[in-house]
Amino acid sequence: MGNLKVQKKDGSMEDFDRAKIKNGILSSGATEQEAEGITAQIENWAPTVASNGVIRALDIKTKLLDLLSGVNPVAKTTFETYKKL
Repeated sequence: MGNLKVQKKDGSMEDFDRAKIKNGILSSGATEQEAEGITAQIENWAPTVASNGVIRALDIKTKLLDLLSGVNPVAKTTFETYKKL
């Protein structure tokens, strides 16, 4: 992934962390296979939309929810609810 950075809602930056994305998907109730597939897609997609090596966390979340809705709508709803807390 190189050194892709994620800009969080508060403006702070952190390194792109595939494990963090995958764990978030898993904790929403998706299967290991679903989580791995979505994480891989996000990993391939993120650099294509990043600006100067930076992608917004909100953009990742939007893409993740879009992908998750196609494979596990229940997990998508759980993820949305969990992330609002």
